Amino acid sequence: MKNAMRKPGQTTIFVDPPAPITGDFNSNEDWRFEKPVWNTATCVRCGACGLQCPDSAIFQNSDGSFEASPQLCKGCGLCSQQCITGSISMEAAGMRPAWLSKNF
Repeated sequence: MKNAMRKPGQTTIFVDPPAPITGDFNSNEDWRFEKPVWNTATCVRCGACGLQCPDSAIFQNSDGSFEASPQLCKGCGLCSQQCITGSISMEAAGMRPAWLSKNF
């Protein structure tokens, strides 16, 4: 930082560069414990689930129903929390270690 830009008494802090982005990402399937499942009979196809998904894992099928990509979905449950009709339920996708169990 140039001395002309520094104010008297101001300390300059240098931060390490951010972690590099890896190009070897394949899937979230190996650590996801829950997956969203849609009830297509009650889904009104509003798309709120897809808008709230932080991983852009939700897509619309050719028949208009929604689905989550198993490779991208982390199982966070935001889609089920935002569903206005309650058409999305979270189902077990793998064994959850005892220390991560919701029911200790």
